[in-house]
Amino acid sequence: MFTDPPLARVGLSEAEARHQGIAVRVAKLPIVAVLRSRTTSETRGFMKALVAANSDRILGFIMFGADAGEVMAVVQTAILAGMPYTGLRDAIIAHPTMAEGLGGLFSNVPAR
Repeated sequence: MFTDPPLARVGLSEAEARHQGIAVRVAKLPIVAVLRSRTTSETRGFMKALVAANSDRILGFIMFGADAGEVMAVVQTAILAGMPYTGLRDAIIAHPTMAEGLGGLFSNVPAR
C-alpha cells in the first residue's frame, strides 16, 4: 500500500491464522533496529513474521516502513520456494539495506 511509510503484506495475518485455527510463532522487529533505516532517517515502522508453530514454514509477513514492498518481495519468494525461516535468518544480505533486517526479524522467532 502506498502510504507514508509504505505498508506491505504477504500470507496470513495473526487474525487470519487464529480464525483458521493455525498455531503460529510471531517475530517482531522495530524498523529502527535495521541499520539502513538510520542512514536514511526513515526509522518509523516495524516488521512482523508468522512462522508455523510446528514447523519452520513462513506463513505471513507484514512490514510498515521504508522499502516495505521490496523487502516483502524477498519474503514472498522464500514462501513460494518453501524455504524455512532459517534460510532468511542465516542469509548474508547486502549491507546496508532494509532487507538486511530480515536476519534480525527471523532471529526473533520463538523456539518450538
